[in-house]
Amino acid sequence: MSKGQFDIEQVLDLNKWETLQESIAQATHLAIILVDYRGKPITKHSQVQPFCQLVRNHPELSVYCEKCDSRGGLEAVRTGQPFIYRCHFNIVDMAVPIMIDNHYVGAIMAGEILLNEGQEELEQVLQLEDRSFVKMFKKEHQDLIDQYPRFSKSDLKRTAEMLEKISEYIVSEAIKKDYLIKAYKQTLRISKREQSFSEEELDLEFVQKDIQRSKLENRLQTTNGVYLAKNQLLQPAIDLVFANKESHIDLGTLASATNVSSSYLSRLLKEEFGEPFSKMYGKLKVYWAKELLETTDWSIAEISDALGYVEPSYFIRSFKKITGVTPLNYRKDKKSVDQ
Repeated sequence: MSKGQFDIEQVLDLNKWETLQESIAQATHLAIILVDYRGKPITKHSQVQPFCQLVRNHPELSVYCEKCDSRGGLEAVRTGQPFIYRCHFNIVDMAVPIMIDNHYVGAIMAGEILLNEGQEELEQVLQLEDRSFVKMFKKEHQDLIDQYPRFSKSDLKRTAEMLEKISEYIVSEAIKKDYLIKAYKQTLRISKREQSFSEEELDLEFVQKDIQRSKLENRLQTTNGVYLAKNQLLQPAIDLVFANKESHIDLGTLASATNVSSSYLSRLLKEEFGEPFSKMYGKLKVYWAKELLETTDWSIAEISDALGYVEPSYFIRSFKKITGVTPLNYRKDKKSVDQ
């Protein structure tokens, strides 16, 4: 994944991130903002100090703030760790890099503090103190500078380590979302479903469930109606289910076929299908019902009986609970689409 292929704004839900960012800022007394690889802010500034607010709203001075943010982020990338430095107004800030596949894509910028001791030992990434307008601006607002929170070196180091872990979390979420989007696109191609979607608005929980459902349907379609288990121990039980579509096979019977306990089999089946066997079995019955509704002229009662339901009314309720429509309406909808 390269910088050109990755955009933090497409990976993070910025509304949720800003809520988290604000909570962290309040707890740590740090001002925090998320910037892209150019140093451009992509979130609101949490807990920004009044003096920094003035500077960042100043048409000339705000440019220098972005330069400091950019330089701080790049220096953090070079050192491979959070970079703590002084800005052009001698205020302490830090940059925690966000790296994706060895590419720098942005940073968590935090700070707007003063140190109790050792502040002058920190590198000043941009020196403008020899410029008269900078001196005048600083002198005019010295009372606001005096209001900055003061930290010890040890407290600042611990805070930097915490933000570094948050950065690692952002990376893991980015990779997970990128993988899911690619997997979802592949699933749509395999299942030959035409479906457009916005990557920015994808509900990842829905994607995971839809991928799982599509994989099940695809495996059924490509194996002549026999599901091939990833865990071979389960194959006798699954074969028994497929060979007895007209019956309801309970977990005890399946456990006997695999020579394991019911509780252990239940755990293995959940690992295989990602949900309890009872739910998966109900969906499988509905999948078979869909096939019969599409390929036969059988009545709803005949299909219900063929799949081992106690009575048609129960079959109809089960089908609608899973699909959202009754079997009869499903058949009508399919026919109207085919015509």
